Order: sequence, then C-alpha cells, then structure tokens
Amino acid sequence: MLPTMSVSLHFLNRIAALIWVSVGSMLVVRGWLMLKPLMAEHPSATVAWLTGGLVLGAAKGRYVLWNAALRNRRRIRDLDSPRLYLVFAPSFWPLIALMMGFGFGLRALASNGYLSYHSVGALYVGIGAALLASSLAYWGLLPPPVDTDPKGEPAKARGKTQGKALLIVNLGTPNAPEPAAVRRYLREFLSDKKVVRLPRLLWIPILNLFVLPWRVRRVARAYASVWMSNGSPLLVHTESLSQEVAKALGPEWRVVTAMRYGRPSIQRGIELLAGDGIEELTVLPLFPQWSDTTSGTVQAAVSRVLNGRRDGPALRMIPAYPADPALLARMGEMARAATQGQEPDLFVFSFHGLPESYVRAGDPYLNHCQQTALGLAAALGLQPNQWEMTFQSRFGSEPWLTPSTSDRVPELAREGTRHIAVLTPGFPCDCLETLEEIGQELKADFLAAGGEKFVSVPCPNGDQVYAAGLAQLVRAKNS
Repeated sequence: MLPTMSVSLHFLNRIAALIWVSVGSMLVVRGWLMLKPLMAEHPSATVAWLTGGLVLGAAKGRYVLWNAALRNRRRIRDLDSPRLYLVFAPSFWPLIALMMGFGFGLRALASNGYLSYHSVGALYVGIGAALLASSLAYWGLLPPPVDTDPKGEPAKARGKTQGKALLIVNLGTPNAPEPAAVRRYLREFLSDKKVVRLPRLLWIPILNLFVLPWRVRRVARAYASVWMSNGSPLLVHTESLSQEVAKALGPEWRVVTAMRYGRPSIQRGIELLAGDGIEELTVLPLFPQWSDTTSGTVQAAVSRVLNGRRDGPALRMIPAYPADPALLARMGEMARAATQGQEPDLFVFSFHGLPESYVRAGDPYLNHCQQTALGLAAALGLQPNQWEMTFQSRFGSEPWLTPSTSDRVPELAREGTRHIAVLTPGFPCDCLETLEEIGQELKADFLAAGGEKFVSVPCPNGDQVYAAGLAQLVRAKNS
C-alpha cells in the first residue's frame, strides 16, 4: 500500500531527484571498483577510460538526459493526484528494468572475458555521470507553461516597442590606470584578429611573453597621467557625447554607450537596449574614418552578439563620415577657438596610424583620412602650405603610414616652425592618444626641438553642436 500513498508534488519531485542521484552515484562507484584493480597494471589506460567516461557521461547528462529529467519534472508538476508510485511515468519502469538487466549482462560478459573490464567500467562511470549531471534539472525554479490560449488575455508582447535604439561605440579603455587593468585591456585589444593579423600560434606567445610584459607598466603610467577624477577620459567623454546625442535625437530614441574592448561591453549595451524590446538597432561607431581595425571590428562584434540572441533586432550601421561638412565645420570652429585668434605657422592633422599592408589589402582608411584632412583644411580656410597630415601611435616593426607625427612635428621645429596647432580629427573624444601622446609627449618634443608655442586642439567630446551633427547622421540612416 505504501507506493499508493498520497504525497505532495514537492516531495515527489525530491524523491525522483534522490533516485536519480542515488543510481548515478552507485553506477560511478561500481564503475570505479571495476577499474581500480587495473590501475596498478595499466595506470595510463585506466585513467584515460575513467576520464573519458566522466567527461562523455557528463556531456550526455547535460544535453540528453537533462531533457528527460525536465520532462519527468513537468509531468510531476501537472499531476492532479500525486502518488508515490508516480515518481516516474509507468512506461519508465520497464526501461529501468531493462537497463539493470543490461548492466548485469555487461558485467557477466566482462567476468567471462568476453569484454574488457576497462570498457565496461568506463560505461558504468559514464552512465552514472550522466545521471548525476542531469539530476540538477530537478532543482531550482521551473517556469510555468507558456499560455498559448488565443482567447485569453494576450501576453505582453516581448521586445517590440515603438522607440528607437542607438548604440554608440568607441574603441575601449582599461577600467583603472593600474597594470592589471591595463594588461586585461591590452590583451583583449591586441588579441583581435582584425587588429593584429599575424597567425594566432605565432602572435599569442609573442603578445603574452614579450609585448605585454614590456608595455603594460609604461602604458599604465601614461593612463595615470591623464586619468580623471571620475574615470577614464575616453569613457567620461564618450558618455558625455552620448548624452548630448540623445538630447539631440529626442525622447523617442534610447541611447546607450559601449566599448569594443573593456567595459561597458557591446554585449551589455545590446542587453540593456533589448531589455525593453527593439525591432531595429542602429550602431554609431565613433570613428569618422572607416578601418577594418575599428569600425570593422565593431560591426563584427555587434553581429556576433546579435547572432547569439533569439530576439535579435535588425541592424543598421552608420557608415563612415570622413567628410561630413557639419562635423568638419564644427571642428574648424573649435580649432580657431583653441588658437585664440592667433594664426599658427602650421596646422597639423594627426590621425591614428595603420600598417601600410592593411591599406594595400583594401582598407579605405587612408582615403578617408585624406578626405577629412582636405575638408578640414577647407573649413579652416587654409592654403596647402598651411597644413600637413601625419599619423601617430605606431606599434611594431612593420612599415606604417607616414609621415609619423612623433618624427615630423619635432622636425618642423628644427626647420624653423615656431607655432603649431595639432588637431586629431580621427578622435571625437579625448583619450590617451590625444591627451598624453599629443598633449604631453609631442608638445615636450616640439618645444625641446626649438618650437615656441604648441596648441593641442581638444576633441569635440560632449560638444552640443558636434553631437547634433552625429544625431543628423543617425536620422538620415533611419529616414
């Protein structure tokens, strides 16, 4: 009469889980007892059979028996009159008897020399591991069934709102000016195949054994010299710019900031936007000039995140904007304000560098830099002899685009140029490359070489007019 006694659903579920765990534990122990005597004679083979049984069994438990355990748990949940004998479905008991007979038969065959004790012991361990792994399905919260009744109250539509979503993405920054944080950031950045195109088997050891140990402390000191009281300059200014873009777009847009490397991540940004549900996602990379190492890797990262979602929205990428007249006009106004009405001997437009091989392979970055430089010179009303274009931040030994900013600017001082203004039109937000590399190192080198006045023109950062120009690009793409 005991199996027919009435029990609670919770108790019945726990009994099923304990049976699952007990049988799994018994099989693992039985399998180990079969393998253990063989350890002295064949240690490597025994360990291999044991490990293989555990790994394959756990995988089978998670991806095969897990569903069987969940089905049984749901069946128990839906019982109107739970009884102890209903701990498993009636059709499951013959299967248990068959499996037990199969196990006894395998042991008999192994005892009589027809099968290897290694294989039988590993099979016992594997089945036991599968049961133990899948037993976890009996614990935790079980969501209620999805209501599919079309006549009932409609379920709240998930994910499709009338608002629009914009993800503004910059390159990235460590979360602290400390070696450990800088190492994490540089490892993620320099491990990207779009940034460094060397074979991984060659590059990863070089990165971890030589590049990071040599660069981390120096880069950390550089970050410390420009770090702001409220965090990384790049993140602070990017968030400020994002806020101004959001104001310019209006309340129908939800705007979130993300970084390609470091935090806040692209995945987190998309999760925040998708939490309220979106049909379309617009992505604005803060790189006026397209390069596969910047805008290209942002597009790839966003696509990977969306491919991993089942509710992934349609994707719109804002294309490069190297010659946008409104943005260039505003940068020209900011340059004139920074020089305080004093005409420099020369304006230098410094762009982030890129290996020459990338350009030869088809990267449009150089062409876009030339468009920006010509458009900015026109916005400033400059003659050809009043400006130059250079490239900064070289890394590695292969040829990069020239002239190099760090070489050319001191050379200008030695040639007699006394007053220069340096703009970084590839950077909408101030960061390590503009504040430390240009504003500190390059300025010191220029003055040491004989220069007298060096003006580092700030990036737009949170400028309202520049943000309005970016907002117009977004509207145009969504019109």
